[in-house]
Amino acid sequence: MNILEMLFGGNTGKRIYRKEFEQAITVLPNISDKEREYLRGVFGNAVKDGITEIELKKVIFGLQHNAGDNLDAIEVESVKRKLFGELEDSR
Repeated sequence: MNILEMLFGGNTGKRIYRKEFEQAITVLPNISDKEREYLRGVFGNAVKDGITEIELKKVIFGLQHNAGDNLDAIEVESVKRKLFGELEDSR
């Protein structure tokens, strides 16, 4: 199960907030603590005000390494695959 299925369950109009997002990244398999911390930083402001599935997809597709990140570029790409890879394969 990927993060979109976990959070939205097919309800594209639903908005999720920090608590739901935190719960999802906590139970996702193969995500390290370092990667969770990166995701908290990237999504912190977005999930504070709520984020839709479409908005979440855009952020995931746009993930990239920035100066000051605790992950390098290869690790960021790995996180994208872990979060979203199944959907990319099915397009």
